[in-house]
Amino acid sequence: MSNDKLSLAERREALIVQCSMQRRDAAREIGALMTPLSHPAGGIGKLFGGGAMKLPLGIASTVIGLVVAKSGKVLPMLTIGLSLIKAARSVMGLVRKK
Repeated sequence: MSNDKLSLAERREALIVQCSMQRRDAAREIGALMTPLSHPAGGIGKLFGGGAMKLPLGIASTVIGLVVAKSGKVLPMLTIGLSLIKAARSVMGLVRKK
C-alpha cells in the first residue's frame, strides 16, 4: 500500500512539474506571437515603409471598401487587390536590394 501511495505521489509531482513547464512554454509562444502585433512597424505598415503611409493607406482602403460595397463584385476586386499586393511586395524587394 505504501508503494502505491509513494508511486502516486511521485506521479503527481511529475505531472505538476510537466504542467508548469507546459504553461511556461505556452506563455513564451504566446509572447512570441504577440510581439509582431504590438510592434509599431509591424503588419502592412512594415510592407510600405513604416508609419509614414498610414494616412494614404487608410484613404485608399476606405475608397476601395466603398467601391466594393457599391459594385457588389467582391471576388474580382479581391483578386485585383491580391495581385496589387504581390506586385508591391516584389517592387519593395527590388528597392531594398538597391
